[in-house]
Amino acid sequence: MDILIQALTYINLNAILAIIAATAFGLFVGAIPGLTATMAVALMVPFTFFLDPIPALALMIAVGASSIYAGDIPGALLRIPGTPASAAYVADSNELVKQGKVNRVLGLGLVSSVIGGVIGSLILMLAAPVLAKFALKFSSYEYTWLSLLGLTCATLVVGNQPLKGMVTLCLGLLLACIGYDQISGGPRFTFGQISLLQGVNFIPAMIGLFAISGVIEYYRDKISQVSGAVPQTQTGINLFKGMRQVIWSRKLNLGRSSIIGTLIGALPGAGADIAAWISYAISKKFSRQQELYGHGSEEAIVDSSSSNNASLAGSWIPSLVFGIPGDSAAAIIIGVLYM
Repeated sequence: MDILIQALTYINLNAILAIIAATAFGLFVGAIPGLTATMAVALMVPFTFFLDPIPALALMIAVGASSIYAGDIPGALLRIPGTPASAAYVADSNELVKQGKVNRVLGLGLVSSVIGGVIGSLILMLAAPVLAKFALKFSSYEYTWLSLLGLTCATLVVGNQPLKGMVTLCLGLLLACIGYDQISGGPRFTFGQISLLQGVNFIPAMIGLFAISGVIEYYRDKISQVSGAVPQTQTGINLFKGMRQVIWSRKLNLGRSSIIGTLIGALPGAGADIAAWISYAISKKFSRQQELYGHGSEEAIVDSSSSNNASLAGSWIPSLVFGIPGDSAAAIIIGVLYM
């Protein structure tokens, strides 16, 4: 408790202003598809040269957290995830928006993200050394099974179309094989094209796959004379209307997904996107309304949003205890701490 009280004494006006400015910048970057949270954090590094340590640290953390949430905005409105962490539940968000529930979707994402981040921060404060030792025990075998678990979860969420899920999974693995082999160093599937030696970048692939499919669906509905316009059933910009009842009814989901996100975030190299996919699959497994997943499930948004934001706090566990960054954003912030 004494440490917590001492930490609160470091909060000053400069730190608060830095958080506000960084949050606005993070919302702007995260809402643009293709500009990831890591990029937002990297762009803010030069500004830390002119700040004291506490405002600089607050600046970097606020940018990363706000950009992860902001990735939900284009995902809901355009069906194009702003960040990879928002890809798991982009279909549910977009379907609810088509039903005219824009405020409800953004409100669910915002409240769930805040609660997940708070729970992850509490776990970080109370159990960081224990979880850090747990993370260091992960070897290449455990990371392989974790990767397979994430791929399996992404396949399971397809529902009653397992063949479709397996085909898309194999297609994604094939695209990932393009470029230099990390073990032998030889080129694979480049067909003599120098531009393919670096492989297929994840961000353009993600935007292209989601955006192109969204455009095709839009014009398909337009040709078949199905209105593609969003029904305006809500007025005003009150994102928190009715949130108390929804969040209270999903309190167990929030706790479970936040813990899962924190544990996955504590593993170096495992990011918020893996946490979101695994929480999405577990949420669907235990849900009483599995048929809604992929077609506008509020439960999916709550679980995945809380998980990917809790993983941000989890990524600080190995960073603070052992100096091993949990993800790419944490690695950049460690560099800022050194400076």
